[in-house]
Amino acid sequence: MSALILKTKHNRPYYFLYIIVRAILRMIFKVLYRVQVSGTGKIPPDGRLILCANHLSYLDPVLIAAYIPRYLYYMAKKELFSNSFLGNIVTFFNAFPVNRDTADRRTIRTSIEVLADENILGIFPEGSRSSDGIIKDPKKGVGFISVLSGAPVLPVAISGTNMIVQKPRKRLFFPKVKMIIGDVINTSDIIKKYERKNAIDLISKMTMESISSLYNKLK
Repeated sequence: MSALILKTKHNRPYYFLYIIVRAILRMIFKVLYRVQVSGTGKIPPDGRLILCANHLSYLDPVLIAAYIPRYLYYMAKKELFSNSFLGNIVTFFNAFPVNRDTADRRTIRTSIEVLADENILGIFPEGSRSSDGIIKDPKKGVGFISVLSGAPVLPVAISGTNMIVQKPRKRLFFPKVKMIIGDVINTSDIIKKYERKNAIDLISKMTMESISSLYNKLK
């Protein structure tokens, strides 16, 4: 059985449950974190799409899934799947494991299949969380996958989630959380105009610059 069938094909009861869980999460987030979301009208109603966001907290994938009106499929670090409880949760939200220490060909193949099935693939271009809220330089994964799949990119910025659990005592706080969705980056012209390596670099750079610009609007 291919990774595509395992991760992007579900029966009707699953979709029904997904909608219910998403609605419950929205209510919880609204009450606890007064979540404010803008720009959802910029999300294409169908078609392949790579959603890219800055990464502040483990809560980010769940927050995005709760407010994006389409099903998402995420890369998640393989360590999460070693814990049966966490593994079941992230699997429910259509996550699949990625080995961040190597060039994970299986993950790339799964990503391409997700997009070939006209779904949204979620990626955090920075590659790891930024608990201090500072935007990091992007890895080249988003550019690489966009070039291979021909998928456009949707930039998203999040603020506040890094303040929910604060060190050193890891106390819980309830900050206001904001999310803003930007304009779709049409990568097709870039892919046609530039050689692969340059196209990958340019798409990755444009994606992170757009996310950074959106993030500054949330401050």
